[in-house]
Amino acid sequence: MINVTLFHDGCNICLGIDELMRGVFSTPGHHYQAFNLSQQQEGVADALAAGVTRLPSLLIDGRVLRLDDHSPIEHYVK
Repeated sequence: MINVTLFHDGCNICLGIDELMRGVFSTPGHHYQAFNLSQQQEGVADALAAGVTRLPSLLIDGRVLRLDDHSPIEHYVK
């Protein structure tokens, strides 16, 4: 099982990426989840621990892929 997590900030670009990723990773071999960090603060610690620095970023089996570079994660750290 490949674990895929999208960390994003809830903007329109990110919501479009989430919709696309849900379609791509909706297979029995993938576990997909998304965290809108502007609404789901519980995901911030996981994102930081994984090495996410900018949003949106995709975490695939522990590897961070930055998808766009428009929001620093520091905006969501409280």
